[in-house]
Amino acid sequence: MIEAPATPAEKARELFEQGLTIIPAHPHQKIPLIPWQKYQSKEVTVDEFEYFTSSARFANCNFAHVTGKEIVVIDADSADAEAWVRENLPYTPRTVATARGRHFYYQANPNFDISNSTDPEAKIDVRGKGGIVIAAGSVHASGAIYQETIDKGVDGDWRELPMLSAADIDKISAENKPKPLVEASEGGWHDDMIRYVGSQVQAGLTDEDILRTATGWTQPGYTHEQTFAEFKVAIKGARDKGWDQSPEVATAEEIAQITDALAPIALDIGSIAALPKREWVYGRHYIRKFLSVTVAAGGTGKTALTLTEAMAMASGIPLLGIETPKRKVWVWNLEDPLDELKRRLAGIAVHHGVEAHEYAGNLFVNSGRDSSVVIAENRGGEPIILPAADIILNYIKQHAIDVIIVDPFVSSHKLNENDNGAMDLVVKTWGKIAEQGNCAVELVHHVRKAQNGQSASYGDARGASALTDAARHVRRLMSMTYEEARNGGVDEADRWRYSREGDSKDNLAPPSRDSSWRQMISVQLDNGDNVGVPEPWEWPDPFAEITVADLNAVQTAIGKGEWREDVRSKNWAGIAIADVLGLDAALAENKGKIKQLLAVWIQNRELKVVERADASRHMRKHIEVGDAAKWMIE
Repeated sequence: MIEAPATPAEKARELFEQGLTIIPAHPHQKIPLIPWQKYQSKEVTVDEFEYFTSSARFANCNFAHVTGKEIVVIDADSADAEAWVRENLPYTPRTVATARGRHFYYQANPNFDISNSTDPEAKIDVRGKGGIVIAAGSVHASGAIYQETIDKGVDGDWRELPMLSAADIDKISAENKPKPLVEASEGGWHDDMIRYVGSQVQAGLTDEDILRTATGWTQPGYTHEQTFAEFKVAIKGARDKGWDQSPEVATAEEIAQITDALAPIALDIGSIAALPKREWVYGRHYIRKFLSVTVAAGGTGKTALTLTEAMAMASGIPLLGIETPKRKVWVWNLEDPLDELKRRLAGIAVHHGVEAHEYAGNLFVNSGRDSSVVIAENRGGEPIILPAADIILNYIKQHAIDVIIVDPFVSSHKLNENDNGAMDLVVKTWGKIAEQGNCAVELVHHVRKAQNGQSASYGDARGASALTDAARHVRRLMSMTYEEARNGGVDEADRWRYSREGDSKDNLAPPSRDSSWRQMISVQLDNGDNVGVPEPWEWPDPFAEITVADLNAVQTAIGKGEWREDVRSKNWAGIAIADVLGLDAALAENKGKIKQLLAVWIQNRELKVVERADASRHMRKHIEVGDAAKWMIE
């Protein structure tokens, strides 16, 4: 076992000296911090590497391998995927434990190019030509270290590692393909499908209900559209043959049982004052008897946020500034082991000074690593609800649970998340649990991978829209953008620590006008681990400590010189402002503040933009003293 060095940079140097291509990566997201494509074919020089590890620009960053040239890495993101790799691919002595799985290292095959292949739906990713992978020694957003393991008796040199063949890659592709949910018998797929459709028609199912199960019949090499077309022909044939003709739709007893339930009810609102109020459990997100959803990209801090909210509710302490009585909260984290959840909750308690007796008996935490919560799956090509749903509901009633948090939602079922009908079934089941359990149900969900650095909205939640459509409140978490970091005086290297809520869907109350910002604080535990803990963060006021005298001094400086509006100009007006206020205009955080000051003063006519010729007779926009006599500040 090789212990991880003290810092990611120290381990990166070790890997670089082994002859591997190492580049700086974002400290929280799995993206490079430099234009890296050239390093797919060229080496990182010693000078370049020294720059990567010494420049303030890359302080506290992680590091990544450029793959496909020296090494190929197989990324198994779960225990099941890891077991499959060990059983089906060539043995490799060099692996790296990640936050949720393991990376398996292989030598690149000079006779067979292995391309990078990643898919959010895949069990196993291939990091080959055109890809990168986070290197050992780096630190995950959760605080977990990418820990390298080299089997005993092996030196681990990457040049001595086994190579993957085309057959190995084909195995991975086959494993990643969704398996048909119904196996074909000796009569063939078509005969089985005809019999299945016929049985569904005889059972009284509608065309829509039958077609909803068709995706599970799609065979490798065929599209869902082709399967739908076959199903439609079979359905028409069954109905043409009269297979849907049953002598009796329902018994007289069954009809009698539902007659009263289906009768129209005349509206009688009665006293409005007597109507029960909505019961908000925590803030304006968690509400009793309803579903709420948190949508965010990976690494945004959604788990850290919901765990902090759980601790706040269980203790009755406003950890995030939201007043709350004590609640009973049940957290089902379906990704992390229980020890990791304990570490993260311990960090929250330590940072906020929460004593054990303050949440004792109110906070329940279960890990999906120990026992999974799967409330729905496909059987015989049809989605069904499993007994787990009723068992969970019974425990909620037994312990008088006020809030249950399921993180992530996708792990609570084994249905096709792109199938709206299947997702509707799962979501309604969680809604039933909320209603009958008299509790708030919070479902944490991922978004589709954002393109070109764009932020995703709740409408970009992965899979079918049934989840967000059914929820009474949907919030999305967004990481701070580069522009926001500059304007907020935040070092761009640290912007991953900051996130906000925004663009929420709220069916029960008007959306908040103000974004809720939080920052992630690193908390060290007594065992030596570090965990991330969110806390409220206020957007800095650029006019804090700015006086009328400061403005007058700025106007005087502007009036004495030739100052341009263009921030790229050596005579940018912001330089004059910085000199007056004693700021370094070269610093990004100061530049953002200066730009805000300049914009407000122009808007208030304390300064103005004038387009005129410069000394070279080119028309340029200049900043001059404005028409307002005085700047009023409260």
